[in-house]
Amino acid sequence: MQPKIVDKVSLPDRSNAIWGAPFLLSLCIIPFGWAGFLAPLIWISLTALETSCGWKRVALFITCIIFMLVSGFNVIPGSERIQILDPYSDSSGNLIYASFSSGKAIIAISLLAFMLRQKQTLMRIDLAYLSLAIIIPVTVGLALYGLSIKFSFAIVVAAFINLLIVCISEEGFFRWLLQRGLEETFASWRWVSVPIVTVIFVLLHIGWSAEPAALILLSLASFCYSILWYLRRNFWLCLLTHWGVNVLHMLILPYPLPG
Repeated sequence: MQPKIVDKVSLPDRSNAIWGAPFLLSLCIIPFGWAGFLAPLIWISLTALETSCGWKRVALFITCIIFMLVSGFNVIPGSERIQILDPYSDSSGNLIYASFSSGKAIIAISLLAFMLRQKQTLMRIDLAYLSLAIIIPVTVGLALYGLSIKFSFAIVVAAFINLLIVCISEEGFFRWLLQRGLEETFASWRWVSVPIVTVIFVLLHIGWSAEPAALILLSLASFCYSILWYLRRNFWLCLLTHWGVNVLHMLILPYPLPG
């Protein structure tokens, strides 16, 4: 029988500077408007979560999830997409935007400030997991859609935006909060979190494409991210895997997928 999993990450003793990060994160109001106040709230909730237990821990999981959903869906007026460069487009129908959601940027900034304090490192064995989790969905994508090679400076910028904003915010939400919370809920049945989070990930990305082949590919990629967390429980590994799949999608697969 597997032991009940309750993560309590030991944080460095920085009580004398505990409000330094929230103060700096509150400066997000300057580029992002009132929505920027969500950044310190997310950080405070994440930090409190790691030292809580019982009903308080459950409440903090829910609070963090709500804050991230409010920010990610740009619920607060004034949130908008920020364009860095004109999008890449070509005669094959590829269209890649070098822009980002301010709501996801707020999540990513607060998450990065929090995750850099956690004691999670990559091991050599993680390279094998990383490679497999990237190769499998990309290979299936090539089999379904064929090769569509493209490259431009706008794609490079879009790739970095994808790493620093999209992948950090999504992996923080789906893995560090949602899947970890479900694992603690199901305890020795923690494997149940894998299909649940896989389905939720697909449903929240459903606007990406409704074409059956694309949904199959999205579901496969989502399953790889979820099973990777189940096996390794490493945020940075899931982050790099998600980014690797997304970058190869931009470079060698149709983007967006047909449908």
